[in-house]
Amino acid sequence: MPEQQPLVLRGGAFFESDSRTFVRGDVLCIDGRIAGLGEVEAPEGAAAIDCAGEYLIPGLIDCHVHISSSGDPAELTPGQRLSLARRAWRTAEHARATLAGGITTVRDLGAADRLNIDLARAVEGGEVEGPRVLAAGMGVTMSGGHGHGFIAREADGADEVRKAVREEIRAGAGAIKLFASGGVLTPGVDPRSPAFTRDELTAGVEEATKAFRTVAAHAQSTEGIKNAVAAGVTSIEHGVWLDEEAIAMMIERGTYLVPTLTAPYHIAYGAEAGIPEYAVEKGQAVLEDHIASYERALEAGVKVAMGTDQGTPLNRPGENAQEAVRMADHGLSPAAALLAAGGWAADLLELAEETGRLRVGLAADIVRLSEDPLVDIRCLTRPAALAGVVKGGRPAGSTGGTI
Repeated sequence: MPEQQPLVLRGGAFFESDSRTFVRGDVLCIDGRIAGLGEVEAPEGAAAIDCAGEYLIPGLIDCHVHISSSGDPAELTPGQRLSLARRAWRTAEHARATLAGGITTVRDLGAADRLNIDLARAVEGGEVEGPRVLAAGMGVTMSGGHGHGFIAREADGADEVRKAVREEIRAGAGAIKLFASGGVLTPGVDPRSPAFTRDELTAGVEEATKAFRTVAAHAQSTEGIKNAVAAGVTSIEHGVWLDEEAIAMMIERGTYLVPTLTAPYHIAYGAEAGIPEYAVEKGQAVLEDHIASYERALEAGVKVAMGTDQGTPLNRPGENAQEAVRMADHGLSPAAALLAAGGWAADLLELAEETGRLRVGLAADIVRLSEDPLVDIRCLTRPAALAGVVKGGRPAGSTGGTI
């Protein structure tokens, strides 16, 4: 690999996560890492970007994506799945769009044919330009459970769940996804219904944990959430029907909530876009309760991190930052929303020593904004306000990749 040219971002203000404020100063990037903040002396030959008037925030982290999916409702139509080769090509395009939208790290929680694992390797090897990918391979669900036949494999009983988790790790999964309840997009599956038993979930968590993998649980129903938290999962995805007991359990165990408010919002209002009627009806049924559960969890002090469920209908690659806006609309301050999409997300993914904050020694993952997100968090979603993205000390679009 050729030596990476140092880079200095001059004249802007960078987000200081501890104080939750912007501090005027330069950012020096050497060998893909932040080497200096504030008054810096750039080495000879360093590239420089004029960031006068800009606001620099950590690269955003989306803890729940399906990056091989486009968000096109037609993908839900039987018989419409493209060939593996075409889906792989589109996945690379989705990765580029995601990075261009300011997302420098994602956790992919389920992809047919484990395309997410291949993408993670391609990005790491420089073959594809995209965000850092923590890939879960395929999720693990019960027979006929949510996600079966598409983003999840089926298993029944503790021993089968153990084997399935082991096989996903063998395939290269860097995280594990278990299904603790039904969901919205699988026909004939009720999101209010629990799925895996507590014993099955515990078996999956044990296998993942001993391999040093975090565990995300798709959990919408109250009983499913409690089963997953008791089993020791790292995060609850969605958390539509949280009651007081479930919230108390999450606080006691330090379980994160990744609310994915964006997914049901688009589904509930997407009939005219071609989203199937069964999904629209379920989306409308969960939306109000979903928001209320998120707000109660925030008020109680549950730890949260941003995740979009990108890939669900109308939830497109590169538009991920809309979730941070929704999290702010329903209870977080703008500064806390930046943390939910940055430092807190990195903490959840056990990447705090790698990324998520603008600190010396961490990866130089940076989003340049022409507007102050603490004044208007919606600037994260305005293309005109996105002045540039740096990942690992390189401006996005400067590496290209070979695919």
